[in-house]
Amino acid sequence: MARRVALARAIALDPDLVMYDEPFAGLDPISLGTAAHLIRNLNDTLGITSIVVSHDLEETFHIADQVIVLANGRVAAQGTPDEVRHSEDPLVHQFVHALPEGPVHFHYPGPTVAEDFSEGLGQ
Repeated sequence: MARRVALARAIALDPDLVMYDEPFAGLDPISLGTAAHLIRNLNDTLGITSIVVSHDLEETFHIADQVIVLANGRVAAQGTPDEVRHSEDPLVHQFVHALPEGPVHFHYPGPTVAEDFSEGLGQ
């Protein structure tokens, strides 16, 4: 409800641009879909532009006309959702397809499970 009130206040001033920062965070699937459709409908009905910062790629790609992926202080990809989805840039490809292996390292070296649990047992 608080998000809807904040949005109502924002559009009451008839803006040309509305910015959303992680609007889908913490929402259940029904609320998320409703919020996404509301953003898209506001754009179409009021003729406004929305900038949506989100890590929810599926919903964002569903409502966006243009997508920009920022990484390492630069624009890594820009285009329609379909163009970004099919990017051949390794970083963008890894991010868009949620791959564990690629230029963004997720695994960091550490002790094996055996080493981790054996420390202190024999002392």
